[in-house]
Amino acid sequence: MKKRLLCLLASIGVGLTCVSPASGVPVPSSTEMGRLVSQAATYVPGQSRAPLRQFEEMVAQSATDSALREAVEAGLIRLLGPASTFEARRFACQELGIIGDKAALPALAPLLKSNETASLACLALTSYPPGKADDLLREALADAPALARVQIITTLGDRRDAASVEMLERLARKADRPEAEAALAALGKIGDKAAWNALTALAPAASPALRPALTEATAFCAASLAAAGDHKRATAAYEELLQPSQPAYLRRAALKGLLRLDKDEGEQRIMQVLRGSDAVLKPVAIAAVRGPQSRQASAKFAAELPKLQPQEQVWMIESLAVRGDAPARAAITRSLAAQDADVRRAAIRGLGRAGDASSVPPLAQAAAHCADEGERSALEDALTELHGGLPVDQAILAELKTAPSDARVTLIAVLARRQGPAANAVLFEQAGAPDPAAAKAAFQALQKTALGTDVPSLLRLMVDAQDASVRAEAESAARQALARVNDASSRTASVMDALRRTQAPEGISSLLSLLPQCGDAQALAVLKAALMDPAAYVRDVAVRALAEWPDTSAWDILASIYTQGSTEAVRDIAVRGLVRLARSQNAHPDSQLIGRYRQLLTDSRGDADVRLILGALMGVADPEALQLALDLCANSGVRAEARAAVKRIAESIQASHPQAAREALERIQAP
Repeated sequence: MKKRLLCLLASIGVGLTCVSPASGVPVPSSTEMGRLVSQAATYVPGQSRAPLRQFEEMVAQSATDSALREAVEAGLIRLLGPASTFEARRFACQELGIIGDKAALPALAPLLKSNETASLACLALTSYPPGKADDLLREALADAPALARVQIITTLGDRRDAASVEMLERLARKADRPEAEAALAALGKIGDKAAWNALTALAPAASPALRPALTEATAFCAASLAAAGDHKRATAAYEELLQPSQPAYLRRAALKGLLRLDKDEGEQRIMQVLRGSDAVLKPVAIAAVRGPQSRQASAKFAAELPKLQPQEQVWMIESLAVRGDAPARAAITRSLAAQDADVRRAAIRGLGRAGDASSVPPLAQAAAHCADEGERSALEDALTELHGGLPVDQAILAELKTAPSDARVTLIAVLARRQGPAANAVLFEQAGAPDPAAAKAAFQALQKTALGTDVPSLLRLMVDAQDASVRAEAESAARQALARVNDASSRTASVMDALRRTQAPEGISSLLSLLPQCGDAQALAVLKAALMDPAAYVRDVAVRALAEWPDTSAWDILASIYTQGSTEAVRDIAVRGLVRLARSQNAHPDSQLIGRYRQLLTDSRGDADVRLILGALMGVADPEALQLALDLCANSGVRAEARAAVKRIAESIQASHPQAAREALERIQAP
């Protein structure tokens, strides 16, 4: 009772708002709506959109609320009045296109009589339900000015108003070109039997100026007829568009349409185009090769492959790869030997996509005779991507046993990519092979696939390697495998066991270089002892390994080498190792780190070392580091680097130590 009373009061102008029972959203009173309309009516771009947003919200809320929808529609109708700005009326038409009903038609009708506002009314009417809106548009044509007429004709086409066909045909015969073009376009959009008949009747007398519009309309109509199941008329339309006199883009579209309509899925028509010389249509036909599903289709299409131009062969291979059956694979396989490089690469990619275990031998043979690195990489990718699981892997293993060196390298990489750690048994076998290229490829694969449990085997192969380049790859693989062993003592135990088993200088050098990867106290002790070894090569490897140590536990040893090293080369290695270790601690500066930088600067051998140290010191955000850099500004040999370090450190501590930073910057700016 209370809600009914509120609505009654609102209806007699008391100014209250009725809450709609459908949505629970307040229905604005006449007074409130009038105020909102007045605010929205003055809108121009750049002003607040708040009134428009209120309308938009109510439109959205009115979807399931007829009372609110009627109120909002009435407000939008009022907003169409001549007192409103153009933008306000455009907005009203936009929203009426969402919720407008026949009540708004009388207010929209006057807008159709002006060139300036016809587009606004059509904006609303485009999405109106069929019926009264179409009647209104057709009636408006009689009195509308030229530009408005074009807009109205276009809207009738957008609405696919079948009742307008006869009128549009008459307009298309007029001398006024814009109206005639608009009428033709509208007939194309309507696209029914009557529209097709109209376009057919217009064709013989169409002027050259209207031919493009007629052709476009025919294309639209053909698509609509095909979608409606009128295949006979659609086929006739597409056949007309297929003529050589038509634009290339429409000819291609027409062929696509015809292929969809053909009962044999376009198979016969595709063959006709493939055997012809029409370069415009061939790309469409080749792309359509993927579709027909008859048993003989692949064989028929494949037989045409070698007769095509190289670029067309590339397209055909791509389509055959999508088909992926035996005749398609056979044709693609034959193209591996093509003279044209693009065709060969397309065949490689095609087999990678469509091939199976039977594709392994031809791909492997291609790898054996391939001199182009890009093509070899494509072959590797194709072999890796082959579908078929275990049969493909077995085919690769069979080829690996007899393949020449270059092909073996490719097959080894493929096997590792396909199987991961499961391929390690084969990879270890190849890593010990006498062929250096195959051995290197195997070790490169083992860098990614070897497990921690494979470390002893890797170390044994590394020590036994006679070729220096093979040993280097083996060392890299061993380093990666050691990183996968979580326990440091286990890493060191494996390396120490291998050291005890070898006497070869090359093997000892490689093993010592792996000790930083072990990183525990025992490994460090081994390197420290190696510094006293009688053999110079052992001492040299030990210094280099210490310079790569992962933490500061090697600091004191390296510092001693730096100050007491036997040669400048040894001292240079040591200082670079020390600077690297110091830099690694820059993020957490403390007195120990500052002391180490101070020690380095004190023990430095010259300006070159100081510059190296300053390069690391500038990353220390600490006032004491700032002072170290300031002290070096007096050294003319490193003044530029010292000032750069002061500036960098001062900027990094400006928030925490503003006075020290400011004073330091003033000092380096002073003359």
